Amino acid sequence: MTYYRLYFLDRFSGHIDHFREFEAITDADAVAPGDEWRETGAMELWEGPRKVMRWEPLEHSPEGMARSMLRAIRPVS
Repeated sequence: MTYYRLYFLDRFSGHIDHFREFEAITDADAVAPGDEWRETGAMELWEGPRKVMRWEPLEHSPEGMARSMLRAIRPVS
């Protein structure tokens, strides 16, 4: 298993807002939780010093607006 960090970036500053740590067997296995834990801001998946993937902000997409409305109604765990 390989150790990964998924960084959630602040939409205004671009700095790290919070992160999640987890283990996965492959990069593809590590991307799946990122899609599941998706927030409206940008996210970056790292394995040590290597950036695996970046998700761009969703604020202006229909999916991002829907997620924002759902999050306002109920918090996502």
